[in-house]
Amino acid sequence: MDVHGALHAICSTGDGYCWYCDRKLPEAEEAIGSGWDVQRLEGERVASIIVVCPVCQHEKSELGEEGFLRSLTLRVCNSTC
Repeated sequence: MDVHGALHAICSTGDGYCWYCDRKLPEAEEAIGSGWDVQRLEGERVASIIVVCPVCQHEKSELGEEGFLRSLTLRVCNSTC
């Protein structure tokens, strides 16, 4: 996947957010320079494209998928419960 091209396209809408933490996607050049990523999630019928911020990417790589999702769930619960 052409991540830079995808980021340019998504940034041009002004509506991009990190899939995990809802951090607002910055302008294209800043997003590319700071390490935002575009990933493809395979679904049952269609694939989805998600945007992931550098903070969530770093945490996910440090904690692993399961640990990251558990940490994310606890953050959301603590802020809403």
